[in-house]
Amino acid sequence: MNNNNEFDKLVIKGSTRFQEVNFNQPRLFQPKLNIIKLKGFQQLVDLIKQQESFSKHNQILQTSTQKNLPSVLIYPPKAELITSSKKEISIRKYSETRVYGRKSFTETAEPQSLEKRKTDTIRNKFAIKKTVPYKQEEQNMFENACDFATIVSFSNLLMIIPQEKIVYKAFITKGNNGQLVRQLIKCRSWWVLLDTPQTDVNLYWTQLRKQGFYKDLITLTGNQSTFTKGQKKQVFDRFKLKLEDEKYTNFVSSNILRVHNHLEGNFQISNKKALYYNMKSYYQSIGLDPFKFIPLTFHIQDGIKDPVYQQFEEYARKNNINVWIVKPGEQSNRGNGIEVANSISQVKRLVSYRELHQNGVKKTFIVQQYINKPLLYNKRKFDIRCFMLITCINHQFKAYWYQEGYIRTSCKEFNLDDTDCKYTHLTNDAVQKYSKNYGKYETGNKVSFNDFSKYVQEIYNLNFNNTIEQLKSLSTDIVKASYQHLDPNRHFYTFELFGLDFMIDSDFKPWLIEVNTNPCLETCCPLLSRLINHMVENTIRIAIDPMYPPPTKKKPLGEFKNNFELIFYTPLIEQYNKLPEIQQDDDDLDVDDDN
Repeated sequence: MNNNNEFDKLVIKGSTRFQEVNFNQPRLFQPKLNIIKLKGFQQLVDLIKQQESFSKHNQILQTSTQKNLPSVLIYPPKAELITSSKKEISIRKYSETRVYGRKSFTETAEPQSLEKRKTDTIRNKFAIKKTVPYKQEEQNMFENACDFATIVSFSNLLMIIPQEKIVYKAFITKGNNGQLVRQLIKCRSWWVLLDTPQTDVNLYWTQLRKQGFYKDLITLTGNQSTFTKGQKKQVFDRFKLKLEDEKYTNFVSSNILRVHNHLEGNFQISNKKALYYNMKSYYQSIGLDPFKFIPLTFHIQDGIKDPVYQQFEEYARKNNINVWIVKPGEQSNRGNGIEVANSISQVKRLVSYRELHQNGVKKTFIVQQYINKPLLYNKRKFDIRCFMLITCINHQFKAYWYQEGYIRTSCKEFNLDDTDCKYTHLTNDAVQKYSKNYGKYETGNKVSFNDFSKYVQEIYNLNFNNTIEQLKSLSTDIVKASYQHLDPNRHFYTFELFGLDFMIDSDFKPWLIEVNTNPCLETCCPLLSRLINHMVENTIRIAIDPMYPPPTKKKPLGEFKNNFELIFYTPLIEQYNKLPEIQQDDDDLDVDDDN
């Protein structure tokens, strides 16, 4: 028997609901267990029952000392036992809950019988990994707040020198879970929250871009210093970014520095027609077919008289394609105005409407070929929500990919014969939450990347990690296609968090669907409560904290885990000569969020 009291790890994760599993009867062959409220713990229950059966059959008296397992502390569900065959251990996810147990539930000096060997086989099948991480892995899990902010500043070729006393002001609107943003900013004691916007506000956080805010933005000036090799190495080690510049600029922290949480010109990717033109132009410029990455698209601006409509109808008839999805070309989110058409005549009727938006802009239409063979999750359609942070600080343009997203599922089984049912074809929360089956299959109709990865591995024998890399590549293409048109006036300091929507077809090929300004930050389930909280905190750590450091006498923030990965970087000095296809923003209506 092992007397070292070494503990191994059982990882439990998932997104199904709790179910009580009560262990009331004491058993000699197992540790005492408290009531464990986890549906996914059934694997462990089955293991114990099998051990009990073998023990009774063999009438083996268990003499090993019993130890207690601690109760489960936080949510999630399904139990996944990690094999101990590999020497290295992986960095744990926030969605994982640890439960500790002995390497062996039973110890006996009896000779190995057939039943004993069976018991050992079961035990080995559910081998448990050691809990103690290697020192290097532990160091990589968390970032020191001060060091991280300094490295981010160096990557932007600047250093913000804190003052002894300084206070910053923030105005944050209440919609789209603004309360979460307020709570995170409030944790920084050098910030003051305002109930109404003021002219001297430092952080202006709103759901939609406020164009008038940009005219008052300033550019800081300061003295230059030379990078040391150690400073450059810090930036490279953290972001894999090799700095070509030899100098950075020192700025003293200032309460006159202002920032808005939206990029000027963000409509170049959040507007459906602008995104289409930018992606099409980019892929064609590098010799690629754009419709290998985005669905086949037609932008119809003048009803059935539009030459593009004629091209659409000719293509649809020639290729016998009847199912199309029709979207407003502008001023649309939350599934508003989206229709699935099952015939060319229905498309013709939809694009014939000659209406104006509330701001007087003429309505146009995006007609896309419907992905009629999507990959399904338990026979239902889904899409993938990812996040990307763009910062432009000191003319250093960067895009960061957030390493965790989630799956949004529909409430009804997929059926192309019923194109009128939005609960089948549109996965937006704003649509699905009105279905009687909302939350029936998954809490909040959301699935974590971890659970989805296991699903596609078991059902389709596919590796979702490969798909994530493809999604990351598509996100980089979005930035390459549009960065010259974003922040056209080259402000000193600006940033924005975007929500990216993708789909996967039955061939496991990913498709870019759309990009959302003001992505939904509401937390309708435990998965999003954890994910959104950490993602917004990470956004503040990269985009805000380095520019507004705490006063020298204030206690700095604690350690944290950064999940943003730098995927694009370029300096922006001069304006781009080539004008974009869509030069004017017509998305100026107030809406709550894009969910």
